[in-house]
Amino acid sequence: MGAAQVANFNLGRTLDLVALCSAHSDDPLYAEALQFCYGYMAGVAQFHRALVRADDIKPVACPPYEVTRDALARAFLDWVHAHPDAMDRMPAESVQRAAAAAWPCGS
Repeated sequence: MGAAQVANFNLGRTLDLVALCSAHSDDPLYAEALQFCYGYMAGVAQFHRALVRADDIKPVACPPYEVTRDALARAFLDWVHAHPDAMDRMPAESVQRAAAAAWPCGS
């Protein structure tokens, strides 16, 4: 993956979130990309928790511990590298699929 681009911050596809979450420390947009990545992860996770608590949805992922933003970002990157066909999906869908794969719920 190349350097993060300003256009990646629009998050049109999973590819954009991958670019932001995998930015290297020598990237001119590194700080912004990392904080955006972590903020996105926190937002998706909090929205999921709010919907579950309101009984609007069943949990998508069931980690046995509180997952950090960094751990969710790493799980997302690991999942997307194993599923390159997901690059054109909506980023939230890919985060959801990654979390479900990393921390599956029992039946």
